[in-house]
Amino acid sequence: MRCSLSVASCFALCAVTGIGAQSGGGDGPILRARHATPRLQLKVINLAGSVRLIGWDNDSIVVRGRVARSNDFYFGGRDSLMKFGIDERSDGKPLARSDLVVYLPKHAQASLKTVDGDITGSDVSGWFYTVSGNIRLSGSASTIEVQSMSGNVDLDVAAPWVHARTGDGNLLVRGKPQDVDASTIGGTLSIATSTILRGQFGSVAGTVQYAGSPAANAIFDFSNHSGAIEFLLAHSASGVFSLSSITGTIENGFTQVRPIATTPRSIRLSLGNGGAQVSARTFKGAIRLRPQ
Repeated sequence: MRCSLSVASCFALCAVTGIGAQSGGGDGPILRARHATPRLQLKVINLAGSVRLIGWDNDSIVVRGRVARSNDFYFGGRDSLMKFGIDERSDGKPLARSDLVVYLPKHAQASLKTVDGDITGSDVSGWFYTVSGNIRLSGSASTIEVQSMSGNVDLDVAAPWVHARTGDGNLLVRGKPQDVDASTIGGTLSIATSTILRGQFGSVAGTVQYAGSPAANAIFDFSNHSGAIEFLLAHSASGVFSLSSITGTIENGFTQVRPIATTPRSIRLSLGNGGAQVSARTFKGAIRLRPQ
């Protein structure tokens, strides 16, 4: 075929021929395709609309999607550093919705921002921010940093390091992360994995829930102001739990286990062989510990 693009770009276009067949055209037409280094640094902005990122094993980036006619799509950069997205309108009018699908190297680092658009990703790493959209990431990653002010966040990832924040949205952490720092302001924070080795979890007014069995030698710190902290533990769970509240109640559902120490506002007890170290404290929220 004739091609006015660079040879590398032509190869990138050829690489996605099979994707069109797999997606059935649902990803939209190709907007850009070019060669990229395996550890590409990528910045994406789509203030009004959705972005889906898919990590793959090719040394190329392909952007597909549907861009509103009133929007300006831009793309620039070099093989190791790229930026693209939808510019704000020069006349100040609101942007129409545009939906983008991005195929990028698995070892790339993305920086992605939307306002009200949803973000989804598979086998991608980086920083992901939205004001009111939802974020859902899955697969393997090197680092994950996410923030949504009012949308929900669902992280089903295998990653050494995860940092996640929501405001009023709910936050779910599952998959196989190792080091997790997660918090909400008013939304529910749920942790449903037993692979975390170091965890810091908190909220201001939302409920913090942990379901599972702490990994051996894990170190967890839970904190809340007015919301509850709830532990739903497997019968085989092992760890030393130090629970305290200034004015809230502490409920120990493991009635067969005698606390190591107890005061009017704190309980310390050991389950199993006491491998993990878990501390939980609230100001006026309840703390509940019960078996599954």
